[in-house]
Amino acid sequence: MKFSIRYKFGIGLFLIFGLSFNIMCFFMNKIILENNKKVIKEELSVSQKDLNIYVKQYLSLNKIDNSKEAFEENKENIGSALNARINDRVVLYNLNGNMIFDSSYNNGKIYDKDDYEDLKLALKDKSAYKIEKINDRYMAVFSEPIYVDKKLIGVIRYTKDYTELFISGIELLKQMEIFMIVIFSIIFIFSLLLTTKITTPIIKLTKITKEISSGNFDIGINLKSHDEVGELVENFSKMKDKIKNQIETIKKDRDNLRKLERYRKDFFDTVTHEMKTPLTIIDGYTQMILDEGNSDTKLLFKAASKIKKESNKLHNMIIEVLQISKSESNISSEKMEQIDMKKVLNAVCDDMLIKAKKYEINIVKELEEHTYILANKDDVIKIVINIIDNSIKYGNVRSLIKVKLFKENKFCVMTVEDEGKGISKEDLNKIFKPFYRANKEKFLKREGSGLGLFIVRSLVESYKGTINIESIEGKGTKVYIKIPLFLQVGNNLVK
Repeated sequence: MKFSIRYKFGIGLFLIFGLSFNIMCFFMNKIILENNKKVIKEELSVSQKDLNIYVKQYLSLNKIDNSKEAFEENKENIGSALNARINDRVVLYNLNGNMIFDSSYNNGKIYDKDDYEDLKLALKDKSAYKIEKINDRYMAVFSEPIYVDKKLIGVIRYTKDYTELFISGIELLKQMEIFMIVIFSIIFIFSLLLTTKITTPIIKLTKITKEISSGNFDIGINLKSHDEVGELVENFSKMKDKIKNQIETIKKDRDNLRKLERYRKDFFDTVTHEMKTPLTIIDGYTQMILDEGNSDTKLLFKAASKIKKESNKLHNMIIEVLQISKSESNISSEKMEQIDMKKVLNAVCDDMLIKAKKYEINIVKELEEHTYILANKDDVIKIVINIIDNSIKYGNVRSLIKVKLFKENKFCVMTVEDEGKGISKEDLNKIFKPFYRANKEKFLKREGSGLGLFIVRSLVESYKGTINIESIEGKGTKVYIKIPLFLQVGNNLVK
């Protein structure tokens, strides 16, 4: 069975207060009793002196000898006088311990279970007393030796009512008990309220932890407290958010890994399939040469040309696959340098213009000055060549290609826009897949491996950039490439 903190705290307080109350009552009662005894002892001492003086004066005034015999002979008169003086019961004894006078005529027995211990001490020349509760009255029984002129002549035993003294002590103890109960109750209630205030957020936090342990990280923590508990709640909330973010990151990484694994499998399956085609053609023509021999010159020339073409295609495909692997492993990061994009675009456009002229395509440039990025120059050239080459391949004959370069929000932006048949929405969603080709009927006329855009995107993303393609069927295609911009400050490159 589990017990809450509030329950344990309440039980603990109750036990502590109960124990403290009993201990305090015990010591207070002891103090009151000790005080009563002190009062009685002081009165006993004073009373003994007064009685001795009174007896001496009585004997002197009545011309009675101060001997024990005379004391015993005049017991009635002396006893009555002492009874009147004390105003309470008086019992006189001779030195042999025999009762010689009792003002109550009860043979010296003061109460039913009288053990006469005090009398025995008085006969040994010691003053003594004891307190007895008789009929709800607190009575002190005194036993004192009587001296006259330093001569022991007898013993007096008398009683005195101390009920008021003891009742006042009892009343004081009760009042103190009530006071302690009130104080302890206030402290107990305050402690419970304080405990409730402290434990309520903890209880709520416990419920929240159960929700979180079941996977619900979206639960809100609306607990406000300006103390250590509030600090605990705040830190727990931060920890929850951090764990949530970490779990989301782990899930995202897991999904990315799965996606990457599927992608790699699909990629290599596709590469294998694409490589089989030229290999099959090469194998077919090689077998044809072996079967026909070298008698047919035209056949040999055709076969050799086809083998050469497919070999080049296979070679280019392997180079591009290696380039993909290189870009994904960031091998080129060791050759990072400041690139002047205007110079690169000017050079590539001039080179590509030769190929474009074959199809009567013109390249128009609009390039902003002082546009720099930090990258590997060979990678940048590959990116630009691939994009412009695609625009030439899929652009219309006697059309225009517009190349622009400008800065935008700390990015270097390059756009290449052609006037071609465009790309359908269906093809546009697949355009970055390896070996995928839009406008396949046109592709048959102009060579390509289908890896160009895939390589471009890999390279752009390796430099924390983005590539987007917009296309309208029948009008043309526009490619946007954004790579973080770098500026030259002194001898340093600054993003």
